Amino acid sequence: MDLLGALQQAPHWVENGGILDVKSDTGKFIARGYYNSSTDIAIRILTHDVDEAIDLDFLRRRIRSAVQLREAFDPAVTNAYRLINSEGDGLPGLVVDRYADILVAQIHTAGMDQLRALVIEALAQETGAAGILLRSDSLSRRREGLFAQDPEVVSGEVPKQVEIRENGVSFLVDPWEGQKTGFFLDQRDKREALRKYTRGKRVLNCFSYTGGFSVYSALNTPAAQTTSVDVSGSAIHTAKQIFTLNGLDPEEHQFVTSDVFEYLEAAWKEGELFDAVVLDPPAFAKTQGVRTHALKAYRRLNYLGMQVLKPGGILLTCSCSGVIGMDDLLGTISVSAQRLNRTVQVLESYTHGLDHPINIAMPETAYLKAVFCRIS
Repeated sequence: MDLLGALQQAPHWVENGGILDVKSDTGKFIARGYYNSSTDIAIRILTHDVDEAIDLDFLRRRIRSAVQLREAFDPAVTNAYRLINSEGDGLPGLVVDRYADILVAQIHTAGMDQLRALVIEALAQETGAAGILLRSDSLSRRREGLFAQDPEVVSGEVPKQVEIRENGVSFLVDPWEGQKTGFFLDQRDKREALRKYTRGKRVLNCFSYTGGFSVYSALNTPAAQTTSVDVSGSAIHTAKQIFTLNGLDPEEHQFVTSDVFEYLEAAWKEGELFDAVVLDPPAFAKTQGVRTHALKAYRRLNYLGMQVLKPGGILLTCSCSGVIGMDDLLGTISVSAQRLNRTVQVLESYTHGLDHPINIAMPETAYLKAVFCRIS
């Protein structure tokens, strides 16, 4: 990867998204990648091998390597995961999530957009998927000079809803209109980790979406009670369906359609207390320019979450904002606890699972942080 300002000679003869070679000032080959003069990242590297062409065979090799890594998952237990994690799998600008035998792909960059037809062909050949849905509807495409597009089936057939398994738990995914590509696959290991803290407990799941953390907790013991809060009524409706799918009675749990901040304020005034609180908000900061505002939002959220947590209760707090680091998240926890005169014990911390590998040359792509705390 090169910043535009680091190029001695900008390649004006190459259209945005075009493939070119990067050479030293002495003419020595360094790497091959695709170019975009419209972004801060001028060149996204695809290979350092001078003899490796960027063609169908190249894409098949990269996808095959990604598939092999995900063979760590037992499909009888978990059949949904991120198959391609952009730079982490050597394919910058491409994200592909697998839901059973359905793939949902997202293309974020001009270079990968030019390779679109080959990418789809390679995915079909290497995965044998029953259907591939292209969801290039992200607003981030604008930074690459691309337009957001409506979802499109580019191979096979893709239903409106897909049933998946995750750690033996069943979920329903909407690949067409669901958040991200339909599900928050990056929280799989955190959902599993929460189980040991919530046996028979009263659990509040904030920004619950379709109830992932709630289902795991409810399945622990019949005595468990969960409250799922999300601003989306359709997500709450799906959460109830997922409870039923897993043999749970939704009537024995609470589902609230509400702004989380407003709910927490009201719950504190009413004296509500929980044994465990999950705070898994959307990204409060997607750019460095709103970082300060985002930190204030994280501090307020953690403060409100701790207010409704019983002494000795478990707080799971997360951030998926790339410009907010783990130290920032720990700092918000500390400040919030000090305001409430409470003590924090950090029990566990998590980042990405094995299906979200990070290229060590691009540590800034590591966005997810999650911390389990005991609040005395």
